[in-house]
Amino acid sequence: MRIQTKLAIVLLSLSLAVIIIAGVFSTITLDNYFRERVLDELKTQSNEVEFLIRTIHTNDSSAYSVIQEFAHSAGVRVTLIDEHGTVIFESELKREELSRLENHLQRPEVQEALTSGTGTNLRKSATLNYDMFYFAKKLTSPFPPESSLHETAFLRLGIPLTQVNELMAAIRSKIIIASSIVLLIVIISSIVVSRKLATPVQRIDQIAAEIRAGNYEKRIPVISRDELGKLAETLNSMIDRLNDDITKLKKLERVRSEFLGNVSHELRTPIFSIQGMLETLLNGAVDDKEVNRQFLERALHNTQRLNTLLGDLIEISRIESGDMKLSFRYFAIDEFLQLMLSELMPNAKQRNISLVLEPVEHIEVFGDKERLKQVLENLIDNAIKYNKPNGSVTLSASHNNGGVQVSVKDTGVGISDEHLPRIFERFYRVDKERSREAGGTGLGLAIVKHIVEAHGSKVEVQSEVGKGTTFSFSLKK
Repeated sequence: MRIQTKLAIVLLSLSLAVIIIAGVFSTITLDNYFRERVLDELKTQSNEVEFLIRTIHTNDSSAYSVIQEFAHSAGVRVTLIDEHGTVIFESELKREELSRLENHLQRPEVQEALTSGTGTNLRKSATLNYDMFYFAKKLTSPFPPESSLHETAFLRLGIPLTQVNELMAAIRSKIIIASSIVLLIVIISSIVVSRKLATPVQRIDQIAAEIRAGNYEKRIPVISRDELGKLAETLNSMIDRLNDDITKLKKLERVRSEFLGNVSHELRTPIFSIQGMLETLLNGAVDDKEVNRQFLERALHNTQRLNTLLGDLIEISRIESGDMKLSFRYFAIDEFLQLMLSELMPNAKQRNISLVLEPVEHIEVFGDKERLKQVLENLIDNAIKYNKPNGSVTLSASHNNGGVQVSVKDTGVGISDEHLPRIFERFYRVDKERSREAGGTGLGLAIVKHIVEAHGSKVEVQSEVGKGTTFSFSLKK
């Protein structure tokens, strides 16, 4: 049996079970609901009948007729029974016909009323020959002695279930129709879903058959990261090893291509650069004193870039996995910013950028000083790198909504509106070439975002192309 068929059968079976259970449950619920409504109606009408009998002032025959008319107009069957079970009134019979009725004391609803005060029963009427729902009530006080019905001990009302049964039949029909429509939708959905789930497996089977036939260039597309995706990767790896037996050079080139294709785009440039310089040295340039040191220095620079990138990757991995531990303490923001200024001033001077700290009050803020140092190092370093010649970077701190807002403002190239929503994404760069030349990893702002959010704040950005950018965040006092 094909996997698509198996999946379709499983989905259909589960759906059919759910539909059946839902249908049965809704039918039972509605049936109980309507029966409760009928019972409530009978209780109300029993009170009306009792009130009518207690207040009627006519002779025996007239009283009998009045109660019969009330029962017929209300659409209920009214029966009055004395304490011995003898029927003394029946709305469906004439008075002279009462003698042919059997004793009603043993009727289930009467017996229940005898012990509990009220009783109910659902059965076919022996007198009327169709299903009736009965409600019997034991009178708590007798009718007036002058009433012709003063011997009444039990008041019983009955209502035919024909209308309720017809209504339930109509509801069941609608439930069946709705269930059929749902089942049809489920069938179509099951076919589509099972086909979608089975298609990758069938695709793997087809490609595997082609590879077995000798087409070793075939590859299984990896379209997901689930078990099927891992299976495809495993089979692709096996194919690569098989190609090793055909030609070692093609295998090495392919492995290198797959490796470079799977690593981050940020790793490609330094790796390619290092590879090219080392190959040149091995091919003879190592003996050329004019170029060998230059090549080695450039290779070292690229390895330093790789090391920085890997460090940032490890850092953001720890942050996003929840392994980053924060140590919150109170510290003076003015002293902290002065320290940042002194540490980064050499870097700013090297690039002819003015690094300025606006006057700051002595304010105690609450946060992880080392992590916030990492935040400001990233923000200030970016402000220096992407500034204009002879530009400036200004640090400031001011009161803001019960906290302290820290800002880093530069006079650099600015960021256009289309890039602002994405600048905190990992590896997102506004100017890719310039960013790489400046030594950026593309992870700095992502790290800044996570650390600031861990302090219960958010990084705000204001920028205008050609005029500069301001990054700011707030700390609690």
